[in-house]
Amino acid sequence: MNLFFDEMSQKLIINAKKEMYELKHPYVGSEHLLLAILHENLDITKTLNNFNVTYDKFKQELVNTVGIGSKENTWFLFTPLLRRIINNATYYSRDNNKMVTPYNLLVSILQEGDGVANRILLGMNIEMNKLCEKFLSNEYMQSSNNKKTILDELGVNMNECARLGKYDPVIGRENEINRVIQILLRKNKNNPLLIGEAGVGKTAIVEELAKKINIGDVPYKLKDKIIYSISMSVLVAGTKYRGEFEEKINRLLDEVKNNSNIILFIDEVHTLMGAGGAEGAIDASNIVKPFLARGDIKVIGATTLEEYFKFIDKDKALDRRFQKIYIKEPGKESVKNILYKLKDVYENYHNVILKKRILNKIVDYSFDSIFNGRQPDKAIDLLDEVCSYAAIANSVNQKLVNYEIKINEIEEKKNHEIKLHNFKKALMLKNREMNLRSEYNNYLLNFSNNEKVVITNEIIKDVIYNKNRIIKRNEYLERINTAKKDCTCSKLDLLFDVLEKYEYIENNKPFTILLISKNVSKELLLVDKVIKNIFDGSNYINIDMNEFKDYSSISRLIGGASGYIGSLDNYVFQSIKENPFTILFFKNIDKAHPRIIKLLFNGISNGYIENSKNDKIYISKCIIFMSISNMNSEIGFNDIKNDNNIFSKVLYTIDFDLTGTKN
Repeated sequence: MNLFFDEMSQKLIINAKKEMYELKHPYVGSEHLLLAILHENLDITKTLNNFNVTYDKFKQELVNTVGIGSKENTWFLFTPLLRRIINNATYYSRDNNKMVTPYNLLVSILQEGDGVANRILLGMNIEMNKLCEKFLSNEYMQSSNNKKTILDELGVNMNECARLGKYDPVIGRENEINRVIQILLRKNKNNPLLIGEAGVGKTAIVEELAKKINIGDVPYKLKDKIIYSISMSVLVAGTKYRGEFEEKINRLLDEVKNNSNIILFIDEVHTLMGAGGAEGAIDASNIVKPFLARGDIKVIGATTLEEYFKFIDKDKALDRRFQKIYIKEPGKESVKNILYKLKDVYENYHNVILKKRILNKIVDYSFDSIFNGRQPDKAIDLLDEVCSYAAIANSVNQKLVNYEIKINEIEEKKNHEIKLHNFKKALMLKNREMNLRSEYNNYLLNFSNNEKVVITNEIIKDVIYNKNRIIKRNEYLERINTAKKDCTCSKLDLLFDVLEKYEYIENNKPFTILLISKNVSKELLLVDKVIKNIFDGSNYINIDMNEFKDYSSISRLIGGASGYIGSLDNYVFQSIKENPFTILFFKNIDKAHPRIIKLLFNGISNGYIENSKNDKIYISKCIIFMSISNMNSEIGFNDIKNDNNIFSKVLYTIDFDLTGTKN
């Protein structure tokens, strides 16, 4: 493509060919170029729409006037008129030392005065004189010849993304969205700040607002607003020297200031603090504050609660410019309603069938078996992964892949024959390729619902096993049977029987086994060996509680107090955050400090333990072994046993000197 054409102009000419191909016309003409322009969401397109020239109306008029061809033409020949239009646009751009823009192409079409495009416009009773005057006015020409705005270079137009259907529906956030609208309508301090944990749907609220603006479902003062998403990383990128960042962000803010219809959305808004402030330069927050103070710009921010208090809350001058909206994690019923509304979207995208009971299962499992992240993000993430997992096994997908492989093979052979000037053979291959493409398209459009994969509970379980790196149930039982055959100690038979009852997904409290033995070393060595054989030693933490007689040693389990260097590094329960399926063996539990014992059994009762930062670490999917050598050896342990009835919190007790009993 000619170097004088900008990216959009090149796209328009390519799309003009597509319009000609779809209409089965023999040549690419001015009418196809105008159709391509009308198909895009450009300023010139909106102006044409104001004159009642829309894509659908113009295309229908074109079909009524010229008709649709009888066969597709793969040769793209430009009409002499279209060549002249493109040349005129090119000469105009050279004279002005600029690239050809869509505006130049449209003006060149109108200035020709002849051709199918202009004749159709006349047939639509369009006042051509007024249309030409509008596009050729000095004011319009100046605005159309402006360079690409810095907002378009650095930001993402969320209204445009919403128009293109890139955002999923948002359900159950009406109150939060209305609160954002209410704050934006205020005279002062009209900058909403969304605060909530990652995954609760802060960005989705802004996406839904962009959709509402597009369809006009907002108060009058917000109808023409455009939301641009800006990332601090994009602003900082490429600013190597002092002063470059300040210049870049000031240009952006001046542009927003001069256009009252722009609303900035800054996700991770706490990154304003310190951004671009190296070597004594002013950081982004201090540049933005005066604009916010004067009400020159509108900003929607989003951040987590922790980062809000860590960064923004400390800067009172910045904090008071925002109106805070706390976004809470939705409950189980709300998440189910969200998935019900998303059902059609994911069924159509993945070509699967989702029944209501399966959606309920996905929500239940996302609450009970996935601990990293927040709702509704966890449930939606699991839904998407389950559907994509099922799609891999879909026979429809496999047939489509086979078609694509065959088409690519024939295309390569055809191109090879063309290079060898074997045009007859190349033509035969081309016909085969076209037939296959036709079969492919028909198959893609006409396959029945019976060929869609029905999502089952087993598929969901497989995904959860893979996601959490867990041994699948059948493999787990096979390993237990193998270990049982290899073991010669009959005392461990009950242990094997107990382990068979463990099931990761159905288990909603720690699978706790209390081992009692006077001959500690012998039995416990055997148990240790069995665990390593069954679980390959993976995710296995072996702890001697003799080392936890002093209460201060609790920091090794849950992390030290905040403020100390490395206070949250390398503590025992840290690894469970990433590996919820972990085997814990607390040997000689009776030797530990009473308060540490109490902490562990409270954790077993609750299903989670809090670290030193009060973050919950879920242990409900763990297998926990505890060993006691002498039930009456420690007064402290007996006190806890009597006061808290620890045996009610243990699922199984195995006394190697007597018989195993279930609690």
